[in-house]
Amino acid sequence: MTNADARLTRPGGFRADINGLRSIAVLAVLAFHFGMPGLRGGFIGVDIFFVISGFLMTGIVLSRLERGSFSPFGFFLDRARRIIPALAVLLGAGLLLGALFLMPADYFVYAKHAAASVLFLSNMVYWREGGYFDPTAEGKWLLHTWSLSVEWQFYLLYPFVLLAFVRILPRHRLWLGLALTGAASLALMLWLSQSSPRSGFFLLPPRAWEMLVGGLVYLAPAMPPRMMRAAQAAGLALIAAALLFVTEAGWPNIWTIAPVLGTALVILAARRDSRITGNPVATWVGLNSYSIYLWHWPLAVILRRSGHAGDWRWMVAAFGASFVLGHLSYRFVEGGGARMKAAPYIHTAPLQDRVRPHLAFAIMVLVIAGASVGVWKARGFPQRFSPEVQALQQDLMPGSPFSRGCFSIVAAVPAPCIVGPRKDRALVTVIGDSHADATVSAVVASLPVGARGGVGFNAYASCAPLLGGRSTDPDSRCAAFVTRYLMPLTRPRTTPVVLIAAWDAYAETPTMQFDGDARPADAHGLGRQIVRTGCALAKGGITYMLLPTPTFPIQVGTTLQSALVADPHAQEITMPLADVTARNRTLMPYFEEAARSCGVKLLDPAPFLCPGGVCQGSSGHRAIVRDAHHLSEYGNKRLVPLFAPVVAGGRSTAEQPLF
Repeated sequence: MTNADARLTRPGGFRADINGLRSIAVLAVLAFHFGMPGLRGGFIGVDIFFVISGFLMTGIVLSRLERGSFSPFGFFLDRARRIIPALAVLLGAGLLLGALFLMPADYFVYAKHAAASVLFLSNMVYWREGGYFDPTAEGKWLLHTWSLSVEWQFYLLYPFVLLAFVRILPRHRLWLGLALTGAASLALMLWLSQSSPRSGFFLLPPRAWEMLVGGLVYLAPAMPPRMMRAAQAAGLALIAAALLFVTEAGWPNIWTIAPVLGTALVILAARRDSRITGNPVATWVGLNSYSIYLWHWPLAVILRRSGHAGDWRWMVAAFGASFVLGHLSYRFVEGGGARMKAAPYIHTAPLQDRVRPHLAFAIMVLVIAGASVGVWKARGFPQRFSPEVQALQQDLMPGSPFSRGCFSIVAAVPAPCIVGPRKDRALVTVIGDSHADATVSAVVASLPVGARGGVGFNAYASCAPLLGGRSTDPDSRCAAFVTRYLMPLTRPRTTPVVLIAAWDAYAETPTMQFDGDARPADAHGLGRQIVRTGCALAKGGITYMLLPTPTFPIQVGTTLQSALVADPHAQEITMPLADVTARNRTLMPYFEEAARSCGVKLLDPAPFLCPGGVCQGSSGHRAIVRDAHHLSEYGNKRLVPLFAPVVAGGRSTAEQPLF
């Protein structure tokens, strides 16, 4: 995705059409991220970059091999020289500005992502955290670095792949090795688009075919001049169609072939005098595209966080700022301008005494990684702020003390857990989603001193604990989780069961499907499954359901932090209980039916979280709710009196292991 590589190593010099393609790619990405209407498929800009990268890397490696000047070390140093300085400046600027402006929780996450970015592992981190198109992803300052990590991983492997093919295949058969490897990668991508779109998006193996298509274009014979114009027009038409019509659902998928093939046709046409890809504006944007890409995404995050996303005036300002910051980075950091013009070809001379200056790249990586790890270890340095803000920071940390190994976030189904003072038997079983993880500490805290057991606990993110349920997210193992942990509880048991989930969230945004249903369940469909599951579990033994906890319209913890920085006497964050009641109006009759018809016991958190009809997001400038709806470790202790009778009811009967 870097810019200086746009001077091809085979005869013919500067490829203006490639820079033109880069300009199309980066403008498409900016339009998508800044919310420009109409270009719904702007994210395909990254796919265009991948094809270009494969074309250029193939040319660099093979041309050096032909001249006898290739060395993997020299190749990696060239890549480092083009990629690391501008990336290091972006990450370093973020660390410095974050120390001044970011709240500890945000600074903590930024540092984690900065370390992953400079080590070119950010695609792996984001793959584990969630999807690229998830709403929560929009607040991650360095999300866009995932593509740099994919490219760097490709750079590390690709020279050795080409070397192997050169050794076993004649030059005129190299295309066969690349084609077979690319076909395997494409097949993997198509399979993952159905089974695990997140893996298909973030990981190198299902993305490698796009870069290998670029390699095949390099090996292809020159196109006859009479076909060049038509080939370029067809390629641009495919790219334009993708920009206008593809959607992010399951991307990359079969439709990814369109922009990839379109890019390949434009490169193969090699029309250096094209008015579309060879004009001065396209050339300038293309030369600056890497740095523009680096700086645009933090600006997009600012637009979203400030509430200006979709405002055309702010959109224009963001475009302008991206170009200005990108050009400054290109001119003074990438080493563009006059030096670029004086060095039209990528360095191919023997390394010799050039090794020492390149140590600067290693130092940049180590400094950024070390500083990032330091900020991460310090939990975002809450010491920068008042004691109230520091105390509040403790409430914003995600997860519970029992998350590890017992709670999964779109990963493998967790192993059975018993948590608390004794792990040999369970006095009560807690099953649910992330709300169960955020609440289970209160159940453990309700155990009496000297209790003869612990709390059976397992949870899976975004997975309502309802029989026959599965998530609409193809990456989720929700169905397997439900089968493993809910189905056995329908059989006779002596251990009470508590189901805890973000019931209102599933009703508001349908993300659960059930056996026999083709579509995700709406609020009424979810309610029917609540009754069905409650009645089935109640036949096995005592069954409790925790009614929905309050969902606030804002991020409670970070909002309160910002307020405390501005005013140490900031008001607490509250919400009328009537708002919570209205939100849950559709579901409540179903909970009541499960209680009335099947004996399910309902646990109402309102008296403990909403005293006097006012739901408290914070109290004493401590967060009861850490984000918009998850209880904090401080806040969930308010529910200890609610769970104490539940634990007492299971104390004398739970004499067998839970699983």
